Amino acid sequence: MYNIRNTSTIYVSPTHGSYRASGLAPMPDSYGNGPYPTIDAALFYIGEMRKNGVDRPLRLVITEDIYLPEPIALTKDHKRLTIESDGARKRIIGGIKIENWKKDTFRGIECLSAKLPEKKNGEKWAFTDLFVGGKRAEVTRYPENGTLTLVDTEDQFLANGNHEQSCVGSSRWFVVNKEDLAGLDNVEDAIINYYHWWIDEHSPIESYDPETGKLVMTLASKFSCSANYEKHASDCTRYYLTNIPNGFAKPGQWYLDRNAQVVYYIPENDSITPENIEAIAPTLSKLATVEGEDICLRNLEFYCTAGDYVSTEKWPTKWKKLGNWETPGYAGDKQSVWNAPGAITFRNAEGGGVFDCHIHGVGIYGVEISKGCNHVRIENNHIEDICAGGIKILGGDADEDISLRTTDILIHGNEIHAVGKRYQAGCGILLMHSANNEISNNEIYDTEYSGISIGWIWGYAESTTYRNRIVRNHIHHIGKGNLSDMGGIYILGRNRGTLVAENRIHDITESIYGAWGLYIDEGGSYITMEKNVVYKTKSQCFHIHYGSHNIVRNNIFFGVGSPCLSSARNEHHDQVLFENNILIAEDTQIYRTKAYHTMRAGRNLLWDLSGNAPRIYEDEFDVQYDWETWRGVFGHDKGSVIADPKIPGIRDYDFRLEADSPAYALGFQPIPDSVTKGK
Repeated sequence: MYNIRNTSTIYVSPTHGSYRASGLAPMPDSYGNGPYPTIDAALFYIGEMRKNGVDRPLRLVITEDIYLPEPIALTKDHKRLTIESDGARKRIIGGIKIENWKKDTFRGIECLSAKLPEKKNGEKWAFTDLFVGGKRAEVTRYPENGTLTLVDTEDQFLANGNHEQSCVGSSRWFVVNKEDLAGLDNVEDAIINYYHWWIDEHSPIESYDPETGKLVMTLASKFSCSANYEKHASDCTRYYLTNIPNGFAKPGQWYLDRNAQVVYYIPENDSITPENIEAIAPTLSKLATVEGEDICLRNLEFYCTAGDYVSTEKWPTKWKKLGNWETPGYAGDKQSVWNAPGAITFRNAEGGGVFDCHIHGVGIYGVEISKGCNHVRIENNHIEDICAGGIKILGGDADEDISLRTTDILIHGNEIHAVGKRYQAGCGILLMHSANNEISNNEIYDTEYSGISIGWIWGYAESTTYRNRIVRNHIHHIGKGNLSDMGGIYILGRNRGTLVAENRIHDITESIYGAWGLYIDEGGSYITMEKNVVYKTKSQCFHIHYGSHNIVRNNIFFGVGSPCLSSARNEHHDQVLFENNILIAEDTQIYRTKAYHTMRAGRNLLWDLSGNAPRIYEDEFDVQYDWETWRGVFGHDKGSVIADPKIPGIRDYDFRLEADSPAYALGFQPIPDSVTKGK
């Protein structure tokens, strides 16, 4: 007979489990062995074992899919515990299965419908996502493609302020072109979604007056909104509506009538029937919280959480006069949806992590490593179909207690894609106020905003972000033309000892401005960027806004349709030492910067594939300089040469150099084939 003295494995099975079973066998037997019916019951038993002195590592094995009534709560009483699947990955689901579907017709479209069950608290269902057959269904949208513009906004825009102040204002109402929404039904049942600057915001609609076009939002905008499309293009608001009945037309779409509490769905194919449809509405915002020592989640499928996020982020007190200070919540965060939770959250955790899991269909971030964590590992996971970002790391800043510092996190070997499904400012990986971490060998693609974002101090203030290694990542197809000001790898603030090396970055685009490969912003300092390959960025391969004491060396930058590098603000110190790089353009500028920039360049190899002399461009006065003037008058690029780097496969984006490339004579060091050859 099993007992805790001769086994280290506890089982959970909702179908075959019993609260009276021992929990020590996967199926019931005649001796009282068998699984527990819930994860909570098993965790209670494990907690009692720990209190009674059982201190060895334990396994909690999930034998079938589980619909969670509450998030899994792992505490210090569950130290040295691994939760994993029995065989193939089992699903941990944060929603309920919608039953009682029937064939129906809605707005003349044949579909399926289901009346939602009444909630115990009397509230109405208002979910923003529906999952059918294991994937996200498409919510109705108006217009079907593109966005609409505004006539007016509640004007908090500080037109004469500096950039930092000008984006801080807030709006609770818009005036729309009433003709745009003429004939639409249930507008007050919809969600308004809008883009401006580098963020997108989302709010339920409090009221809409079809006579005046005034639309009042439940949540105030985080940033200023403007309808001055001629003067303020980057902050001007472009919007669309979701959960609007008029858009109900295509297979795979769904619509929730919140007043009638009926959900409608158009099957993707004839095989989806009322009898066999698996439709899940999310009910939880989290799937698991982890607080303790060496707690691991392995070989599991985490699926389906709610995405109705309300930002509670506050602006500094000095901006309180701008209005909407006492709002119950904002429609977005100031950048990267940074304050949103993760479906799996670690806090005050040491060791452990998430391994070989599939995380998808979640409402905000996939995984969050929060304050007070160290040596947590997120390895070899598939993270996709995420409403905001993939992985978020957040530690205590310089003003917080040292116990809240987060350090020594490893993010390795993950595939992260299809993020920003709703909150499009979410990053593939976001790291804030955290040191001594490694982000390596991840593939990040199909995002709306930055691939990897690091920092969270604007300017030169003291930072707890330092000594991070961002190495051997493949970051591509970033940005889809909706947001501005992003990078494949984006770093801001003091980052002493941070290394960005051997990353391959390409195919980045934006809405108005700013689709850079490597991007140092707002005081980025003490960073080394080397042996990276960057190409096909709509803006420059490398860009610095302002910073100090950075080294950018031994990289290959191929400006396909754009210059190789740029800088924005001149300061009275060295911002970047730029050396031993290969800079390739094709009938466009190599540099896009001020002539008297403080970027110290030397021993670089420059080449233009058109066969013409490389063009040097000075953007303030729209003046071009030849090579002799650039070097002789302004003193740039000492020791640099113009020569063919001998990269025969460059048209196929194969950047391997021939053995006799003149770059080697300048001190260029070989970059691994895994970076230059690509995938």
